[in-house]
Amino acid sequence: MLSTPTINELCSDEELRDCVALLRTSFGTVAREFGLTEESAPTNAAFATLENLRRHLQNGMKLYGMAFDSSLIGCVATKRSKKDELVFYIERLAVIPEKRKHGYGGQLLSFALEQILRDGGATASIGLMDNNDRLKKWYISKGFVQHDRRRVEHLAFKVCFMSMDIKKGDLI
Repeated sequence: MLSTPTINELCSDEELRDCVALLRTSFGTVAREFGLTEESAPTNAAFATLENLRRHLQNGMKLYGMAFDSSLIGCVATKRSKKDELVFYIERLAVIPEKRKHGYGGQLLSFALEQILRDGGATASIGLMDNNDRLKKWYISKGFVQHDRRRVEHLAFKVCFMSMDIKKGDLI
């Protein structure tokens, strides 16, 4: 049986510093697996900084952390699209390596979808490395559908764009 961690919005400098460390560790495993560097993937969360995270928060991103007691084990962010107020992006979904495969990523995703609904959204959208088949399959298993795949100018790989229409009662 899964323990129930708490999920709260991260705001304080200490929480944000802890989140930067979590992002660098969690996304770092993927960066190493796929040979990403700060030069080839400068916006990847494996290379997150406190300043970068603060900038995203100032631009409308909401960041949430999952913790047992005071120990951060995961995070997820949501951000409303500037083009369509019903579309929200899910970003920075991460679980520390030693806590993976226990359902925490799914809990964070469900939490993000609930937040999107609360904030008036109807569609969740994500972007991920197109060649990360394992992650792509995971999102498909949660109800996401691939709708685009293309090269993004500042990245050394193609990005897979997926989305999910959400409404109360449909959440995973």
